[in-house]
Amino acid sequence: MSAESQGSGSDERECSAVAIGILPDGTRFCVPETMSVMSSLLRKRSWRSPATILWIFLWISTALTYWLFFAGFLPKWFFCLQFVIWRLMYNVGLGVILYRQSNQGGFLSFFRRIVKQNPALIRGLESSIVFESEDTVYKIEQFPDEFNAWMLFRIIVNIILANDLVSYIVLSIVYCEPVDLASPRDIFSFLIGLCSIVFALWSKTDAHRVIGDYAWYWGDFFFLLDKDLVFDGIFQMFPHPMYTVGYAFMYGVPLMAKSYTLFYLSIFGHLSQLLFLALVENPHIDRTYNVMRSRTNDDILRDDILYDEEEGFLHRNELILLRRFSPFRAKDFLLAILILYSLLLIIIPTPWWLHASQHIFWRLFLNAILGLVLHREVCHNKWFSNHYKTLQEAFSNWRTLYNTGVTMTNISYILCAIRYFSWDMFFFDTVESRIFIMVVGILLLGINVYVSLGIYEAIGDFGYFYGDFFIDSVPSKLTYNGIYRYLNNPDSSLGMSGYYGVALISGSPTVLFLALFSHTCTKAFELLVEKPYVLRRYGKEVRSLSGLEQEIKRKMNKVKEEYERRVQELKQKLDKQKQSYEKLREIVMTRRRKRDKDD
Repeated sequence: MSAESQGSGSDERECSAVAIGILPDGTRFCVPETMSVMSSLLRKRSWRSPATILWIFLWISTALTYWLFFAGFLPKWFFCLQFVIWRLMYNVGLGVILYRQSNQGGFLSFFRRIVKQNPALIRGLESSIVFESEDTVYKIEQFPDEFNAWMLFRIIVNIILANDLVSYIVLSIVYCEPVDLASPRDIFSFLIGLCSIVFALWSKTDAHRVIGDYAWYWGDFFFLLDKDLVFDGIFQMFPHPMYTVGYAFMYGVPLMAKSYTLFYLSIFGHLSQLLFLALVENPHIDRTYNVMRSRTNDDILRDDILYDEEEGFLHRNELILLRRFSPFRAKDFLLAILILYSLLLIIIPTPWWLHASQHIFWRLFLNAILGLVLHREVCHNKWFSNHYKTLQEAFSNWRTLYNTGVTMTNISYILCAIRYFSWDMFFFDTVESRIFIMVVGILLLGINVYVSLGIYEAIGDFGYFYGDFFIDSVPSKLTYNGIYRYLNNPDSSLGMSGYYGVALISGSPTVLFLALFSHTCTKAFELLVEKPYVLRRYGKEVRSLSGLEQEIKRKMNKVKEEYERRVQELKQKLDKQKQSYEKLREIVMTRRRKRDKDD
């Protein structure tokens, strides 16, 4: 049937058991159930597919390079190059294809110009596609060009993704060092690596369960499905799990292999994937799904109150840390002088304790003194605001104090790390191990930056400055968007990872102590200031468990229910056996009594 005819109501009723695809022009068509990767490998029907044969042949060829290495024909660097090539074919090659398809329909145009006009290529494509249902035979003329282009793209994806994974496995084997069973460190590293593989495998499997074959192969770059997006399971626990925790194995395998080379190549592979997410997937998702909602009356009223030119509480160019810095603004200029003063302390000779003391001062100023100000503001009838003529003036001064506190706390900590930097570090006494731990510190910094940007994106300037502690007239509703979908208080958990990262880079026990001290102060601020106020103001809107905790609890309850069900089944089975035994025993006793009576 044609794409146009498939849009009819009768045809949609026939497609009730499968998905309905929607083309950019609104045409609807039946989408048959496609085979997953595992199905393609396990179903004998797919083994006759030329694409499957080519796919399997290529990844077996990649795997066989392992034997050429041990036969002495290939050097180690070849496997590094092999992995890099396949990874670039994935992230750059597929990335360019998907980017052009999303923005210009590039791959669809290629299909129409090259493949559709070549009968030999058409026959090859038709013979390569096998669906789950044996009754569904793939014929190009029965489906729209968008679906046919997606079928061709799936073949390319299978080849590249399979070889990307196999090349990494071969690379890991080549660089793997024997495990010393007498070494607790080796055993611990091996177990951590094994757990990371299991966790990553579960993450990928659960993600595939949620998004299905359609999203696994980037189907929405070609056409949409007439169904609601439902994200549960792993998507309730972590952002973009396919590209984040799904790559946990790339950090565990180097521990098992005891290879720094493998570790750095793993970082390259993961960072490439995250760039693919940032430059290709996220822009497409925003264009396709995140349609701007119409502004509500509360949104309009909120902006009118906050950003009114005469009586507003915020400016569009508000200083956040050093972002939007202007030397012509007095508070910005004074903050710059304060930072320069702190930098001078690094240059001139000073007592060793001065920098640590400076950070402790700024940390206590931020969490203790300013925390006390917030507490008294809400518990003692606008204690801080009453010292000013207007609420706008009070909030303006508060913003200056708070941003200065946050900025100087972070800068004083960085200066501590510079001042106390030590190349010698306990337990990491070699050059390779020291560089390794510094790279780990940089990764923790990256996590902190990602989380902090996610927090700011979710709460904005108003939330950054704790505006709801001061301004009651702004309509406010507690929502859990962005990073808050997964964590209740990301700023006091992953938002502190950068402090530990800097401590690892510095190699100083003093800096590590300051990181622990800062984390403790941040947590105390959350428990003593933020949490009581949020509970008082938002009440039932406050959730007790984060998305991550809810999903873990749900899975534990599911395991518990399954365990109780099996115990109940076993109990019923034992009860039946007991009843059978009692009946048999009664029969035996009856016959014995009868025999004794006859005797």
